[in-house]
Amino acid sequence: MPFLQQDDPGSTRHAIVGGRLTIGRQDANDVVLTGDMRVSRHHAVVEEHEGEWWLRDLRSRNGVYLNGDRVRESPLREGDRFRIGGSTFMFSPEHDPMATIGDTRGVELVTGPALSAREKEILALVCRGSTDQQISEALFIGLSTVRSHLDRIRDKTGLRRRPELTRLAIELGLDR
Repeated sequence: MPFLQQDDPGSTRHAIVGGRLTIGRQDANDVVLTGDMRVSRHHAVVEEHEGEWWLRDLRSRNGVYLNGDRVRESPLREGDRFRIGGSTFMFSPEHDPMATIGDTRGVELVTGPALSAREKEILALVCRGSTDQQISEALFIGLSTVRSHLDRIRDKTGLRRRPELTRLAIELGLDR
């Protein structure tokens, strides 16, 4: 599964599920860049088109910079780096070597995702409305560790938003 590696303190990985990933400041995006006013509400999209991956600027005010050049639309290659506001991403069309499980979406429909005990604990806390910081404090782990677990949960399930993760926790009986 293709992914974006974000240059942030947690080296966040964003799996590109379903051939499309949106980036922007608004919560409806797959990758939400809050607090950076240089980022438009709907800034850019990475999507597959006829077997090739493309980066497209969604008419943002401050643009998208691919390998240092401002682009409106451009194909992506392994290792390409692009910047949106203050965030930089590296593109990889291959499977994420750091993922803990392969793409098993067909199996998940029957058996549920293969989550570790710690990932289930985190999912239960998300279901209860806990923030990343509150999860960190409740489980006595670092904030970057919480985010790493959330990234793995998202990679395994394809679910990106907290309401979706909450529904999954309820379906798995973790809301008790």
